[in-house]
Amino acid sequence: MENDDDLEESGLEDDDSLQTVEAQALQQFDTDESGGWECRKILNDWFVKLQARAGDDDAQYRREIRDAIDVLNDIHWAINTGGIIPDPDDGKKRYVGRRLWVWPSDEDIRHPPKNWIGDRSPVRSDLLDKALAKYLKRPWLQHDIIDGSVINALLFTELAEVSEQVRVGAATGTPNWSYILSDGNELAQLGWAIALPIVGFLARWVLLPAVSIGLLIYRFQTAAIVVIGLWALYVLYRLVVIPARWRRRKVRREAAVKADEIIQAMLHAWLAARGSTINPTRLKELVKVAEERGAAFRPVLHTLIDRAIQRDPTALVTE
Repeated sequence: MENDDDLEESGLEDDDSLQTVEAQALQQFDTDESGGWECRKILNDWFVKLQARAGDDDAQYRREIRDAIDVLNDIHWAINTGGIIPDPDDGKKRYVGRRLWVWPSDEDIRHPPKNWIGDRSPVRSDLLDKALAKYLKRPWLQHDIIDGSVINALLFTELAEVSEQVRVGAATGTPNWSYILSDGNELAQLGWAIALPIVGFLARWVLLPAVSIGLLIYRFQTAAIVVIGLWALYVLYRLVVIPARWRRRKVRREAAVKADEIIQAMLHAWLAARGSTINPTRLKELVKVAEERGAAFRPVLHTLIDRAIQRDPTALVTE
């Protein structure tokens, strides 16, 4: 039994009629806020199931509704960002008042909106773990919209994070300084990509000989000999480590190929989890392929897909 504070917080009173309780439950999700419309749709679908669980016990029905609101609120806050994402048609901001999940576009992988809570994804992973634990403990609350939204959110989050690791060079073991220094800005990245090799070439092959020549001009012969000697040692070192550099380059190329294979497999799985209807059986196959390539998805992803397959192996309707 919930205490008086819980009742007050939920906005539902024990002496309200059942119709009033349902109306108050729906009002917990404002249609002017992101996800509000879809949350109301989910609640409306749940009312029938909750009434069947409660039977003729009106007090139990109220408790069931309060519990359902709590579960839905937790999921809503875990995957919803406030509802502003770029419009793919004109690049402007638009409000997404209907959907529980923002359903990102391909462009959002490369350029995530600034209002997203996470670095690369709007998902709050720590909150989502707790929310899904509560949701999965209540199988009577299974809903295609929730499952489809969370499945897409989990796939997108992992894809976005792996893609970022590749872009910064962590996946290949070599920092991509042009991307890191540009903070993802494509024009700045192009500038750094041109400037850094030039600076590197000058530092390795021009700077010390130029300093040595300058010292000779000003008659600092000893210092000039020391500088040119250091440069000669560097050149010798570069020659000695040529085989090792070739091996490292080979390892980096192989790592880059593997990373690309992982991203492509993850991308195929994510693309299969988009749209108003998802085939969960096909999606499970693609997720397995991605994991065989090296992707590491959260175990709960398989739980959600398996439950969707049990309900209907060919169709998971997400709206």
